[in-house]
Amino acid sequence: MLPPDTWRRRRDPDRVEVTWANGCGKPTAHTASWQCAAGAGGLSRVAKMTTVNGTVELPNESHQCDLLTWLNESLQTKFSRVEEIRSGACFCQLMDWLFPGSLDLHSVNFHTENESEFIKNYSILEASFRKKGVTKSVPVVKLVQGKYQDVFSFLKWFKKFFDANYSGQLYKPLEARGGQTIVPVNPVPGSPQKVNSENESEPLLARVKKETESKVTIQSTAKKHTIFCNKWQKTYSWVQPSNLGNTYAYCQVCDLNLNISEMGNGDLRKHEKTKKHQKNVKSNCEYQPCSSRVLQFIKKHWAGWEAANIPDGDKVPLHVARHVLGLEHPQDLVSVCSRTPYCVYLYCGVGLGDVDTANVILLGFYDVEASKYLIRLLDVIQPEQDAASTANCLIKTLKTFKIPTMKLAAFHVTGKDGFPENVILRLKELVPNALSLVGLYGLADRACKAVVETHSSLVKELVTELYHHYSSCCSIDDNLKELFGNVGSRPPVLGCCLNFCQIVCKVLGMWSDLMTHFRSCDPTNDRTQKISAYLENLHMKATFMFLSHALQPLCDFQEQIEKRRGSREDLVQLLLEASDLLRSYAASFLRSDALMKFLKEQDISVLKNKKSHLSDAEVNVGVAVEDFLEEHKEALAEVLPTFAEGAISFYASVTAAVAESLPSSYCNLRNMALLLSPSGALKLTGKALMELGAQVGLCDIQRNGTQLINDLVQYQLEIGKESLEDVQEVVSLEQHWSTALKAMAPTSILKRLVLTLLTLPCPSLNAKKVFAQALENGDAHLLGENWSEEQSDVSRELDLFNSEGSSENNQPSHSEKAQPKVSSGACSLDVIDLTQTIKPCSVLLEKISEVNKKESVICTDDEVIWTDIYQKDKKESCLTTPVHPITSKSDHSRRGKKKSYPYLDGRGFRVGELVWGKVKGFSWWPGIVVGWRSKSVPVAVRRIEWFGDGMFSEIYTERLLPFAAFTKCFCNNSFASLPTYKSAIFQVLELAAERCGKVFSSVPEDHPDEDLKAMMDWAFDGFKPSGPHGFQPPPDICDTPGSVKASHLDTPLSDYQPPAKRKNMQRGRMCAELDFSREQMVREVTVNGKNIEDFCLSCGTSNIEIFHPLFEGSLCLKCKDNFTETLYRYDEDGYQSYCTVCCAGLQVILCGNASCCRCYCKDCLNILVGPGTFERLMEVDPWSCYICLPPKRYGVLSCRSDWSVRVQEFFVNNSAMEFEPHRVYPSIPPSQRRPLRVLSLFDGIATGYLVLKDLGFKVGRYIASEICEDSIAVGMIKHEGKIEHVYDVRSITKKHIAEWGPFDLLIGGSPCNDLSMVNPARKGLYEGTGRLFFEYYRLLTLLRPREDEDRPFFWLFENVVAMSSRDKTDICRFLECNPVLIDAVKVSPAHRARYFWGNLPGMNRPLSVSQNDKVDLQECLEIGRMAKFNKVRTITTKSNSIRQGKTGPLPVTMNGKDDYLWCTELERIFGFPKHYTDINNMGRGQRQKVLGRSWSVPVIRHLFAPLKDYFACE
Repeated sequence: MLPPDTWRRRRDPDRVEVTWANGCGKPTAHTASWQCAAGAGGLSRVAKMTTVNGTVELPNESHQCDLLTWLNESLQTKFSRVEEIRSGACFCQLMDWLFPGSLDLHSVNFHTENESEFIKNYSILEASFRKKGVTKSVPVVKLVQGKYQDVFSFLKWFKKFFDANYSGQLYKPLEARGGQTIVPVNPVPGSPQKVNSENESEPLLARVKKETESKVTIQSTAKKHTIFCNKWQKTYSWVQPSNLGNTYAYCQVCDLNLNISEMGNGDLRKHEKTKKHQKNVKSNCEYQPCSSRVLQFIKKHWAGWEAANIPDGDKVPLHVARHVLGLEHPQDLVSVCSRTPYCVYLYCGVGLGDVDTANVILLGFYDVEASKYLIRLLDVIQPEQDAASTANCLIKTLKTFKIPTMKLAAFHVTGKDGFPENVILRLKELVPNALSLVGLYGLADRACKAVVETHSSLVKELVTELYHHYSSCCSIDDNLKELFGNVGSRPPVLGCCLNFCQIVCKVLGMWSDLMTHFRSCDPTNDRTQKISAYLENLHMKATFMFLSHALQPLCDFQEQIEKRRGSREDLVQLLLEASDLLRSYAASFLRSDALMKFLKEQDISVLKNKKSHLSDAEVNVGVAVEDFLEEHKEALAEVLPTFAEGAISFYASVTAAVAESLPSSYCNLRNMALLLSPSGALKLTGKALMELGAQVGLCDIQRNGTQLINDLVQYQLEIGKESLEDVQEVVSLEQHWSTALKAMAPTSILKRLVLTLLTLPCPSLNAKKVFAQALENGDAHLLGENWSEEQSDVSRELDLFNSEGSSENNQPSHSEKAQPKVSSGACSLDVIDLTQTIKPCSVLLEKISEVNKKESVICTDDEVIWTDIYQKDKKESCLTTPVHPITSKSDHSRRGKKKSYPYLDGRGFRVGELVWGKVKGFSWWPGIVVGWRSKSVPVAVRRIEWFGDGMFSEIYTERLLPFAAFTKCFCNNSFASLPTYKSAIFQVLELAAERCGKVFSSVPEDHPDEDLKAMMDWAFDGFKPSGPHGFQPPPDICDTPGSVKASHLDTPLSDYQPPAKRKNMQRGRMCAELDFSREQMVREVTVNGKNIEDFCLSCGTSNIEIFHPLFEGSLCLKCKDNFTETLYRYDEDGYQSYCTVCCAGLQVILCGNASCCRCYCKDCLNILVGPGTFERLMEVDPWSCYICLPPKRYGVLSCRSDWSVRVQEFFVNNSAMEFEPHRVYPSIPPSQRRPLRVLSLFDGIATGYLVLKDLGFKVGRYIASEICEDSIAVGMIKHEGKIEHVYDVRSITKKHIAEWGPFDLLIGGSPCNDLSMVNPARKGLYEGTGRLFFEYYRLLTLLRPREDEDRPFFWLFENVVAMSSRDKTDICRFLECNPVLIDAVKVSPAHRARYFWGNLPGMNRPLSVSQNDKVDLQECLEIGRMAKFNKVRTITTKSNSIRQGKTGPLPVTMNGKDDYLWCTELERIFGFPKHYTDINNMGRGQRQKVLGRSWSVPVIRHLFAPLKDYFACE
């Protein structure tokens, strides 16, 4: 049977020329193209006929004949007229052929007799259309009426639809319909009889031939056509004769054949005035012609060449080259490279054909607007013989295109046999500051080659002998075949790291088998005996084992390079891995001090200095080698002393080779990676950034260093704000920097530096991939669009089924002289885009002008709308592209109801999904994703309806979390204080429970809180048993546009908007991330004898980070951060907010010791101490906790005997950041000491001045910044006006510093209310009063002396301990040091733990008590008053902080009654003189406030005491 794709194959070269005679019997030159088709169908006519005197249009009868022939042969029917198919049965069977199962063929009536049966068949067809997403409207009424034109039009459409979706499916139509015959329907009386019934027995082809001949005769006698005249070429420079015949003219500018048969010269004038022609003429005038090499390069390496329908032997047309290079090429490249740094790629010796080669020059740069890295083709030049000429030619080409070399930031050169390195050396001379990563990408091979030649000659000799034996021996051993089977006829390349390492590992693995094989070989063969001797040599095997271990980092590095995809994230990882590789090899044989010196200075002489080397026993030769040497130490006694020396020599050579291959120093490589990474940039210091800027030649340190640091600080502030918000999905590095760079000023030096680093080339740099990317980044994707646009002004392609075109509307393109076959491969989706499928057959579909080019390309044909998912990366030239149908013009089913549209960007959060959303200024709030309101659905944005208030927000997906993150996002404070939030939680849990099918026990209507409590317990427990998957949206919500159920959206919500803030504390443990549960941990310790120090005491994981400061055990990184934030956090009752062991827990028991504020959660007690412990201890009153009790093991819980020291050590080292030590100032001789000049920020009640005077310092000048009037009054009166107050710190300028300074000491502690974890409404470091820290940092930067100044300068910054680890880390990063934790409880009666940053000498020395310090509360009380406690809790500005807990007792009794601390007693507790704050009739509350904001005098005395060696004293 003839396949149904006859029409798609009719351009095959097997054609027959047929000569007809006109009506007068005279032979004419009429020709028709025919194709031979197998089967009963005979010949199929091509829809194109030409004649000397005019154009012969195929009549509708010929179309009818062709379509009926196709239909009869496809379905084995006997239709003779179009009207006979109006029953719809044939369409139903064709649909069943294309999409099996789309309809029930048994329900189709093939023997229809009346219109009701016709309608039933069409209803089945429409149902199948809807099922497969076909939006074509079936004109049922017109088809049932059976008018010829209506039936013929629908059959034409169905033929195109069939061709578009047919993919070679086998089908037996007669068997499929059960042997039934599709009965032709009698035509409606009065319908046009297009085929004579009396001639039905005559073949259709013969009938059409007769009818066509008669029409040709009529047309040829009635009208003559104009032919081409050569004189027109003088008038129109762009016109030439067409190879389609003398009734056509060819426009060179538009690459178009023009039909001139009607008006001749008038047709040419008409075309010359079209917009497209004028536009092409203008662009051709501006465009520089491409060289022949560029055209050859495009033809060979452009992936879209075959799909462009250009004959293989022809040159690349000019308009195609222009699109591939870019319509604005090279002006657009000149414009970009004149304002942004760029990278030059030079690929040498690229093949252009069979023989020709050339050098290809490309430019790479980071496009801020497009948020991606682009590579573009610049030129293809003739190859040069030597490196110097190649480099000079490259620079000359840049100058020819007027591309400034001052913006050249990096270059990448490829070639053979060391040629790239020589070119780079020459380019370095021409452009000294440009970077090259060529050495980095060839690092592994270069290092391997160096050590193979110098340190592994015996290994190389053994491998070579093995290969020669393998290639010359007639009987091949299986091991040797496995070893060299893929090598070929040439010896293996031992200079390639991966090859060499692979051979070494294979030989090592088959060592014993090889020994056995060569022992059995011919003893007279010298080669086999030599190989056997090598294999018997234990030293040789040890060498192989060492090489296998020592070369592994190089192999891993090379494998990672080959796996890279070319993203900027890969560049960051590559820089880090390269620096780690250098450090790894250097650390294998260098002492720690020598290692740091080498990494800092990169001095190769350090590697050769034997004093810098580790001892032989410490050199890293690998565990396997050490065991082997120990096992055979007697046999290897002679070589053991030299083996370690050989290993050191090997490591030194590899380290030197790696260091020479790196584009910059170790520190600069890491700083590059840190700067490009948003999280790493927070750790970058100003000094490191200045060194990096100097390395790439972007800034003069003396002139622009300050601006660069200011730019960095501003950037860090911005990303610091962003880091305060938890997001589910992290944006790519390209997107991050696009946003960040747009926000920077055009003159920003940091912006220039980042753009320079973003231009660095990143693997994979395979020539084929890079060329494909470069040619895709032009405007080649516009070729198809430009060919079809403005067709009303230019041309319309010939329509196979339409003969209405005339004049210029029937002009075929010059590039259509040879059309390729349409692929008939299987389609990936149900519906194929008719536009691309039919185009080879010259059918042009109507284009919608309102299409948003940034979205899917939409085309329409015969009221059918299709959307084409356009893929920029066209690696295949397939012309059939799968599409998704979206809607139909005749679809009125949803009229009256507002539509919504789904999200198809692949970012998750489907319509109907329950989520948590974060809006700035508000806490995480539950909501539901609703559909977008218009067809233009943005990317990575969702429309959210909030539970509780019914309002809507359009929010980025980065600020959404799945509702499954209930434990993380739920806010206790909002739930307790905001009715709207509580209502929102109830509504969302109710909907989630409904979706999960979760049923809760009934509760009385007057106790709705019990129902909510049950639902919350269900949520906190992980939504069991279904889990989060249970409340995912139903399919009807997720998958179809406009289908979000109103029941889920029309929630009655109030108008209340909640305030922001949630607890930044993880109250639960996420067990999915743990490799051990705590129960398993206890079993491992008690049963299997594991060490408790190897487990996290808080969660049970074995991935530990640091020791637990209070109990034996450790903490993982996550629990460490949690512990740091919450250990010093107290509730209003005065006790710790969370468990002392795990700093989490929901139900805790409090210590009964009056001086202890610790608590322990139920889980820790029942798991670590023993089951039922919590319940037993609940009955013990009072109960002393495990820290108050004598040290003893309770279960696996054991308090450390030195826990007080361990706490200090924990908080000193918890930053996980390394900083350079502060500058050390030598003591100043007494005769040279001068009075101290102090600037005190946030001075309070002048604690600093008081301590300095108590220590006997001569204070030359003391300038204090303070805004509290009461505090200022205390300082002025108590120190007799010797303090100069300047009020707000923000008003101090650089000019003021110059007038008042220089200063010797800067002290201060910014307000902690927005940093303290105790404050639930805290705003953090970057908002509110937290920002005042940056005023301290600003002034510290201004006050620091220059490097060449030798005067001592000291500074001190203080703040609360109970701050978030993120804020603490940021402060450490800016101040470039870790803090010291000092608790005043050791030198005073009150707890007051504070962090101190600074460079004061001896800050971390132990705190010691002096004779004047009052360490017990009783010592501070007035006569007649008794202390109930020795120590009291931290005293703040709140009066209730005097109580030992929210409802706890007061600390003092007088006359048998509890009493508050008096003001004079508070002053003594803080270390101030009696009545120090008794100023200006201040009341008790005011005096407690100024004291609560002050420092502890004994602590400050402890810190200031070492300054006596530097400044003058009384």
